[in-house]
Amino acid sequence: MKNDQLEVYEVVKVPSLFKLTLREIRADKLALIGSIIIFLILATVIIAAPIITTEAAARVNVRNRYAAPSWTEGGSEGHILGTDGGGRDVLRLLIVAARNSLIIGLGVAGFSIIIGFIVGIFSGFYGGWVDMIIMRLTDTWILVPGLMFTIAMVELLPRTITNMIILLVIFSWMGRARLIRSMALQQSNYDYVAASKTLGTRNLVIMFREVIPNIMPVIAPDVVLTIAATIGVETALSMIGFGLPIGTPSLGSLVSNSTVLINLQHRWWTWFPAIFLMFTLMMCINFVGQAVQRAADPRQRMV
Repeated sequence: MKNDQLEVYEVVKVPSLFKLTLREIRADKLALIGSIIIFLILATVIIAAPIITTEAAARVNVRNRYAAPSWTEGGSEGHILGTDGGGRDVLRLLIVAARNSLIIGLGVAGFSIIIGFIVGIFSGFYGGWVDMIIMRLTDTWILVPGLMFTIAMVELLPRTITNMIILLVIFSWMGRARLIRSMALQQSNYDYVAASKTLGTRNLVIMFREVIPNIMPVIAPDVVLTIAATIGVETALSMIGFGLPIGTPSLGSLVSNSTVLINLQHRWWTWFPAIFLMFTLMMCINFVGQAVQRAADPRQRMV
């Protein structure tokens, strides 16, 4: 008589998306360099925030108009990146501009993701007439020309960072809601959702405890890239004069100095640092976003 054999199964713990992303970043040199640069920019902005205020950066000194970049050891007149037409130090303006643009980018990305999650998860999970009503309203709102509406509202409302975030969020959640809705619609047909309903689990608990963690890996890359896209939109609006108010530094207002021919030809320091910083930030965010995307898709992972 043969002895019964006991099969032992090893329980393998699945790494979280954060750990998988760290692996991908370490394996990808461009993503690793990009994440380091983003960290340095954020650290500089956070450390300099209590030191360089918007008022200090925007203080005018007409005696130093268009001073070329210089470094004076131990002196107070040295401007590493020169000055602009108001005699303001470009380096200080650049730091404050980066801070404002990052606040807008992070704010818009965060709130648009929250709204998109709420609308998309309810629409996809419940389906039926709830999905039909929510999606028809979303489709209608997509047809509204968001850029023109934003420009019109900028002229009517006070130009503050808070209002800029609100206006950009209003027209940036629809595509995200449709993406989350499609994923939630797919997840709602799986067996684990039916099992949870059979056990009497409330719908809200199923949505936020079970469905959202399963679709988060697909949404995470979109969250990262939304920050870069928002910074680009804010820069474009500020460049054409519909962004933050005059006197509040932003990357767009610094880039707009290039529209003056003499600045473009002979005063490169008034516009090139902002373009270089914006390009570097966009590329780094893109590299990190690609690493997050690979971490969320097992077929694309490098490790």
